[in-house]
Formats: sequence, C-alpha cells, structure tokens
Amino acid sequence: MVVKFIQMKSTMSLEIFSDAWAESWKDHLNTNSKYREAAKNWEWTLALVMEIEGEAANCLFLDLWHGQCKDIRICQSGDTEQADYIITGKKKDWKDIFDRKTEPMMALIQGKIKLKKGSLLSLSGYTAAAKELLQSAISIPSYFPGENGTTQEGSRTAETGNNEPDRAGKFPPSVITDRGKNLDRESFPMKLFEKAKQLGTWNPSKIDFEEDRKDWENLGAGEKEVLLHLTSLFLAGEESVTEDILPLISVIAREKRLEEELYLTTFLWEEAKHTDFFNRFIEQVVQQEVDYSRFHTAGYKKLFYDELPNAMNRLLDDVSPKAQINASVTYNMVVEGTLAETGYHAYYAMLEQNNLMPGLRRGIAYLKKDESRHIAYGIYLLSRLIAENPELWSELQQRMEHLLEIALRVIDEIFEPYDPMPFGLRKEDFTDYALNQFKKRINRLEIAKENGFEYV
Repeated sequence: MVVKFIQMKSTMSLEIFSDAWAESWKDHLNTNSKYREAAKNWEWTLALVMEIEGEAANCLFLDLWHGQCKDIRICQSGDTEQADYIITGKKKDWKDIFDRKTEPMMALIQGKIKLKKGSLLSLSGYTAAAKELLQSAISIPSYFPGENGTTQEGSRTAETGNNEPDRAGKFPPSVITDRGKNLDRESFPMKLFEKAKQLGTWNPSKIDFEEDRKDWENLGAGEKEVLLHLTSLFLAGEESVTEDILPLISVIAREKRLEEELYLTTFLWEEAKHTDFFNRFIEQVVQQEVDYSRFHTAGYKKLFYDELPNAMNRLLDDVSPKAQINASVTYNMVVEGTLAETGYHAYYAMLEQNNLMPGLRRGIAYLKKDESRHIAYGIYLLSRLIAENPELWSELQQRMEHLLEIALRVIDEIFEPYDPMPFGLRKEDFTDYALNQFKKRINRLEIAKENGFEYV
C-alpha cells in the first residue's frame, strides 16, 4: 500500500510555482549531484517571478547555498527585498524555458526574462548550475497555471535519452558535377569574397614596427607584461584557428557549395596572415624568447586545446547539421565572435588612448576588418543550418551557453594577475562588450529560426 502511494505521488502532475511543486523541486535539487557540483560556489538567494496577464504574479524564493537547496517557497513578505537576485518573466517566456525552446541564460541575455536585481555577469559564470537547476525542475511532472494538468499538452516531464536520429553520415564519394557552372555573384558568400579581395590584401611584412620598438623600450615592467600577455593569447589563438578551420572547408567543398568555398579560401589565408602578423611583432618589437604557455590559463586551455579542435575535427567523420552547428558556434560565434572580437576591441582602444604602437594598431585595424567578415560568414552558415534544421535550435543554444561561460572565465583569468591593471583596462569593459555582441548574434540567428533563411 505504501509503495503504491509513493508511485502515485511521483507521477502526479503539479502546478508550476505552487507549494507542492516548490517542495518537489527542492527534493529533486538536493538529489542532483550534477547541480551540487556546478553550484558548489553559489551562495546567493534567488526570487523567480512569473507574470500572468490579468492575475497576480507568482513568485518563488530559492535559498541556495554551495550546491545545497535550503528552501524553495512561495514568496513571503520581504522575500523580494531580501533576495540577492530577482528574475522576472511572462508566463509564455517561462513556458519556453521549461519546454526547452529557450535556454535560461540565452533568455536572460536576450531580455526575454529580465534580471531585476543582481549581476548578469555573475550569473553568466553559473550556466552549468542554471542548466541543472532547470533540469531538476522539468523532471517534475507539471503544468502551468491555467493549463489542464491531466492533458498530455499540459503535463511536462524531462526527456531522457537521445531520440535524435543518426544523421552523422560520412563524406559521400567525390563526384565531378556542375563543373564550369556560373557563380551566383549576388549570394552572400560571393559578396564576402569580393570584400576579401578588396580589403584583405594587406601584408604583415610591410608594417613598420620601428616606432613600436621605441614605445616598448619606454614601457614599465607591468605594462610590458600585460601587453605581452594579450599579444601571446592572440598569437596562439590565431594559430589555432588557422589550423582548425580545414575540416570545415572540406565539408563545404564536398557539399558542392562553391561560392562558400571560394570565400573560405580567403578566410584561411587571412587567419594565416594574422598568425604571421603577431609573430613579426614579437620578433621585431619584443625581441626575446617568450614562454607563451605561461599565459595559457585553465579556461584558455579548455577553449583552445579542447573545445575548438574537438568540435572542428569531429567534422572529419561527422558531417551532420548538428556537427556543423557545433563547430561553427565554437569557431565563429565564441572564439572569434565573442572572445577575439572583444579582445581586439579593447586592445586597440588601449593602444589608441595611450598613443602607443602605431604599427601594432595599424595591423589590428586590418585584422578587425578581416574578422568582421569571418563572423559574418559564421552567422550566415548558422542561419542556413538552423533554418533548414529548426529542431537543432536548442542544441545551438546549449552550445553557446556552455562556451560563453568558458569565454567569460578566460576574461576573468586575464585580469587575475594584475592589481591594478596597467593602461586603465577594466574587466567590465571586456565583459559588457562581449555580452552585447553575443546578444546581437543570438538574436540574428533566432530570426533565421523563426522566419526561414533569407540572407542578403
């Protein structure tokens, strides 16, 4: 009899944000070992507010401490004032999160749910904890206020297993087809190709570093260290993306997307020039042996030694849309579109404001234009893939959330050795710019998911 009661209780559908649902969520959280690990450094209270049109808002107060859930309850008097973080959203936006149509951190960055109190930057460092927090919530059979909890539509349970069909495939045999066909010169890749031919022909060996060498000699030890630190990360990063783009080029070529392949030849060439450029700066300005590895922190290694090569090399065996999305998100949206673009923006501004390194500034100006085309291609590629495969939208969001946390960790690690940071650099300027660019890109990709693929 007791066993039967427990089984019936475990399958009962509960109304989300109710007392019973809150208690069940607490129980699920405290048995979730992945949450306990991901949230082991979290020590703040959280209020979640669900706004329902024409009704009083529902509110839950979560008392979370180092991976343990002390309490989840319906908000009482003073709870919202006490909460360290307050997140609000309309019922439809909370439903999208629970139905895995939107990932929680993506919803915050895009403004679908709003952070009324607390720091988005601090929250962004806990995307893994947020994922497990949500996973515990959606594992409870539940329904939203106003839904019928007994209907199939209203009852939510966590998906288990991988139901995605095997779409990996191998490269098809090479067949000579469409040779000599006319190029679509109005296509977006061909427009990028034209821009690359016009704007991407700068030569690193023609940049004069004579004044840069004089500036270097006049810098203090701390200023030299931070300049060398940033330059070393850029050099290793450019070398990595030069090496790792080849599998993507191969996929595009084998899919007979000639216009994209033509553009990607310039893409690879430009990454190679960027590597050459930073090498020349070290050789002609720093003029000393550099132990680059001492600047490669745990977050940097995770991104450039692990995530990037693994995602790109997967394309050697797996040419599925999912694998291509995973690779392009890693390469174009995060490594280039979040971390490198942010770094170059701040790096150039630092040199400009201090009137330093005219040769380095000149090269960075060229390089930023190249990177803008690379990121534009990545948005184009992902827009095409997600429009053709909208069921992979959640996969794309999860990948972006996962990598955003690593990218922001890299920024944190850059600032850790310096107090104060030379040249007046501020971590907030890096992170605010990164999150803003990230938001623009995810919004652009969502348009492709909702409206189909139209790119001009």
